[in-house]
Amino acid sequence: MDEVRPEAAGRALDEVWGELEAGLAAYLRQMTDPSEGDHLVLELADADPAGRGCPPYAQFAAFDDGTMLRAEISGNAYVLPQYALDDAGSAFLRGAGWQGNEDDEVGEHNWYVEVPLADAGSVAHQVVCVLRAHFGIAHPQLLTYNAWGPAAAGASVLGICATRDVPVDAPQPPKQRKPGPRPKKKGPRLVEPANRDELFEAVGQALAGICDEAPDVDDEGDFFLEHMDQFVRVRVRHDSPTVEIVARVAHDVRSRRDTAVELGILNRDNPWVRWTLRDRAIWQQVAVPGLPFVPHHLAQRLDGFLTAMANTRDDLALRTRAKVG
Repeated sequence: MDEVRPEAAGRALDEVWGELEAGLAAYLRQMTDPSEGDHLVLELADADPAGRGCPPYAQFAAFDDGTMLRAEISGNAYVLPQYALDDAGSAFLRGAGWQGNEDDEVGEHNWYVEVPLADAGSVAHQVVCVLRAHFGIAHPQLLTYNAWGPAAAGASVLGICATRDVPVDAPQPPKQRKPGPRPKKKGPRLVEPANRDELFEAVGQALAGICDEAPDVDDEGDFFLEHMDQFVRVRVRHDSPTVEIVARVAHDVRSRRDTAVELGILNRDNPWVRWTLRDRAIWQQVAVPGLPFVPHHLAQRLDGFLTAMANTRDDLALRTRAKVG
């Protein structure tokens, strides 16, 4: 089915927000450090830290020997004007027991709530509702996290990127244009395709910018690139608004059972890239949300995919007695 139906796309978006909520609740329940060293921040990347305000964020800290949780959501005193919560958003938080968002010098400028750690699930639900419905964040993959303390080792449960792993282009002063051909215009930062054809076109444009030229398309309708003398395919799925990066990294493994153990270790240590065994071939893959489609995320995931392939393929083939190419 080529067309991405609105109701199906809406369900898919509900699912990924639900996954963030579940991951956030699970992470908050791990913030039990008795020394109160566990902290977490969910945020949007800020390309203009010197601007008048900041994008929305939510931050969490454990206290009282790791039995209590303090959660904060950015107040109107701090966020950029376009993100200021309206009356509906404020009423939602007030009704859920949040306080703050005060504009005087001595008050709490952020929204905040303090609850037992056992109530982490309710807090996660409220935070996700505000980020999605009231701040208007289009997709959870636009968020990143910053975590420290003992619980940070389990941050992969959040299912989003660490802030430190997402490069942000700082604004630069305008330069005087020299004579010659005009540079290519940068593509859009976010695309909301109405169907698969529009998503396919957006992916092609993004890959053209990443690779400096339009990639070829194979007989199955997948874009394909070459890396380490073999093909890497970028596929736009027909059944959901999803972009997949896939490659057969090895084949003819000697033992399916031993290979499954090796892949389990790789998948445990790599939260984004996944390896699967099909018959006796090892496939590496990663998914990128397609609704909305963020070209920067595709560039980031593709870079991570190729790096993981370079770091693991030959060693994996050696341990599984497999062939490459």
